[in-house]
Amino acid sequence: THLHVDHVGWNTRLLDGRWVPTFPNAKYLFHKTEYDHWIEHGDTVTAGPGSSDGCFEDSVLPVMEAGQGVLIDGDFGLDDRIWLDPTPGHSPGHVCIHLKSSDRHAIFSGDLLHHPIQCTYPEWNSRYCWNLEMSAAARARFVETYAERDVLLLPAHFAAPTAGRIVGNDSDGGRCRFAALEE
Repeated sequence: THLHVDHVGWNTRLLDGRWVPTFPNAKYLFHKTEYDHWIEHGDTVTAGPGSSDGCFEDSVLPVMEAGQGVLIDGDFGLDDRIWLDPTPGHSPGHVCIHLKSSDRHAIFSGDLLHHPIQCTYPEWNSRYCWNLEMSAAARARFVETYAERDVLLLPAHFAAPTAGRIVGNDSDGGRCRFAALEE
């Protein structure tokens, strides 16, 4: 979904003192805007929003050097079942990953949402958002689009249980909330 340190782990492994792609036959998709941002800033950003902690150098560049990285623009579809939807703000090229099978739809939302409270207050940002206004706007659009729809949300950082849906809450002036799936 983006190239922060906690989302690119396992792209590579250390082999004989060199970082190499973990899956030698795979293609790795990187949003061009996201990639270009890190090419420009590299691992020089070490704290605060956009911190890379060295992950670009050891987890992304080796993939590109091996010819396994594919840079994509805008919304991108592998086919009619898997596609990427740009949701910039948390990072310059953040995307959500959509998965559709028959009549079922799931979205891996990466860091678009860090906490369920952001379904109720999409204007609240995490401290790791790169562009606060853009992040809040992307989140508000997402919540408005997927509230009360039969779409399974799979956020990266919610405490268990992490799978659920965005539902309306009429008693709170039409605000939405995250409803975890019943086990």
